[in-house]
Amino acid sequence: MPGDTQDSIIVITFMIGEPNFEESQSAVPAGTTRVESIELVLPPHANHQSNTFGGQIMAWMESVATISASFEVGVCAEAYHQEDWERKTHINSAFLTFVMLDKDGELSTLPCIKPEPGDGERRYREASARKKIRLDRKYIISCKQTEVPLSVPWDPSNQVYLSYNNISALKMLAAKQNWVLNSTRNKAKLFTLEEGQFLSFKAEMSVSVNIKQVFLLLSDMSRRHEWDTHYQKFELIQKVDEDDVIYHVISPSVNKESKFQDFVLLASRRVPCADGDPYLIALRSVSLAAAPPIEGLVRSEVLCAGFTLWEEEVTRTRITYYIQATPGVLPYITRDITGLSADLCKVIEACNKFLEQNKDVDYVVL
Repeated sequence: MPGDTQDSIIVITFMIGEPNFEESQSAVPAGTTRVESIELVLPPHANHQSNTFGGQIMAWMESVATISASFEVGVCAEAYHQEDWERKTHINSAFLTFVMLDKDGELSTLPCIKPEPGDGERRYREASARKKIRLDRKYIISCKQTEVPLSVPWDPSNQVYLSYNNISALKMLAAKQNWVLNSTRNKAKLFTLEEGQFLSFKAEMSVSVNIKQVFLLLSDMSRRHEWDTHYQKFELIQKVDEDDVIYHVISPSVNKESKFQDFVLLASRRVPCADGDPYLIALRSVSLAAAPPIEGLVRSEVLCAGFTLWEEEVTRTRITYYIQATPGVLPYITRDITGLSADLCKVIEACNKFLEQNKDVDYVVL
């Protein structure tokens, strides 16, 4: 690394990137997060060739980034020579990711940030793209789910256990701690959870609809295409009982090899067993002879997904949607979580509108 001990000064600047920004009065201008640090290169900082140690440069970069440790922080180091201040040399650039904890050691919710026009918006998009790459890489490298089928064979003689396991898996996912708030979009909050080999997501919103009506509307999977564009066609394969149904689902594909992909899903719903428990609607992939793979469709799988419903008031319900990342659903989700797409936001808004429009419709329990 250049930087003569006699006439060089290292200037290090950083600016927060990868923000959760919205057009709101509470948004923090990205320009106010800029900090500049000037370090004089002294003999202890350089080797026998008068070049600054690379480790010293990184230490300075980390120190200046830590001044405002939150989000992803972009750092740039440049050398200016005293005999010619117009001439500068780019030393290094780095992107450091920090978290901020509260007094209880929990992850803090940070304010929204508004990037500056031009280069600021470009940096924001680049930060979002890097985050998507990190999420995709974590899944690809650490998760070996593609090596074995995720769906479980449907066995009528064991249907009680399979339905119970479907509900139990959703409960376990919902009970996990350390969910990280990624963004707040209109009426919804988007979270991620990285744990071991699994990457999970959840979306949370509140609607002015009675919880029982929400439960009936969302558990009727035949109507999901009315608000979710990812579910274009539903076909009832088997009605196991009043609360467990197997569907064949066709949805658009992000795979270049096919325009559509399909799922065979077991949908299980349960009312609360005791006061304070949520209503549950769980989904997972199953396989059965009545629904073999179809030529022209990419058979995809869902490991664990579904809704938990909590009553906030008599006419208000908090809805949380969970899903564990799998090859069939990951491309849709990471683009939305990182701000590169607004599809998920549109689906959530459509769901809210669907529930509001049908909150007074008489519904017969299936």
